[in-house]
Amino acid sequence: MSRPDPPFTHSDEVRFSDLDINGHLNNVAFLEFLESARVAYIGQIYPQGDPWRTSFGILIAELKISYRSPGHFGERIDTTLRPDALGRTSFRADFEMRVGERLIADGYSVQVIYDREERRPTPIPAALRELLAADGARERPPAS
Repeated sequence: MSRPDPPFTHSDEVRFSDLDINGHLNNVAFLEFLESARVAYIGQIYPQGDPWRTSFGILIAELKISYRSPGHFGERIDTTLRPDALGRTSFRADFEMRVGERLIADGYSVQVIYDREERRPTPIPAALRELLAADGARERPPAS
């Protein structure tokens, strides 16, 4: 199966409060930009229901980020997400963060479907699994 192009992209602008003492995008702010993109992506592909208010949640179990270049005040960051691997209760999504053509960070997250009532991982709902697969995720354990 070929992967859909282009991957999902979410854009946001670096605010003054996102900067560190050196005037660069703070490492913690990279994660906030990624989280905004992740929430927007899930909201776009899962229109049947709002997974943030259903009986299940989607939690980050693992996150790998490689910082490639500093971000600066006022720059527009485009964060692309693409699901990669589907497990039974989790999936892996690769991401890149760019300012224009300049790569500022890349990596992946492993996201676990979590039953809020039972307080434990639960299988990915069939409808969500189908949507992730349509976006290019392949069935395999989402190991790093």
